[in-house]
Amino acid sequence: MKQIYLLRHADSDWSNLNQHDFYRSLSKKGIQEASKLSNFFKNQTISVDKVFCSSSERTKQTFDMCSDGLGYPITNATYLDRLYLAGVDEIISLIKELSESTSSILIIGHNPAMLDLVNIFSNNKINNYPSCSLSEIIVESLWKDLSLKKCKLKSVCKPQEF
Repeated sequence: MKQIYLLRHADSDWSNLNQHDFYRSLSKKGIQEASKLSNFFKNQTISVDKVFCSSSERTKQTFDMCSDGLGYPITNATYLDRLYLAGVDEIISLIKELSESTSSILIIGHNPAMLDLVNIFSNNKINNYPSCSLSEIIVESLWKDLSLKKCKLKSVCKPQEF
């Protein structure tokens, strides 16, 4: 059994509408969300073998703030520009390339891809995946054979539940 954790970045700051979206940082609310998420990781004893994070400012800040709760050093995360505007197919390709020695991963990205992946992997229709939402998907196949039929949504946690 393998696990995929999908995390949408925490709430972003829209006070400067002229700022390029890639460089948008977390809002005060987002900082609080990420801090609560760190405690949630610690209290649930969640750990991962690998972290893939969009290289946008708000996704990096989200992971920076919650990495202690995971016990995962930020320097070990893989920051990818391609996750910034990635679609479902690109993220699935990334997952299929994983070594079989990896049993659990965390992907920190953006909507609509995070919501779409949760819906595809779980065969459900979730309509709302707010900032800092976290899902756990159970995979019962090899990474290279990732199939929607062999995935199950175990949980969806929204920030108010942390």
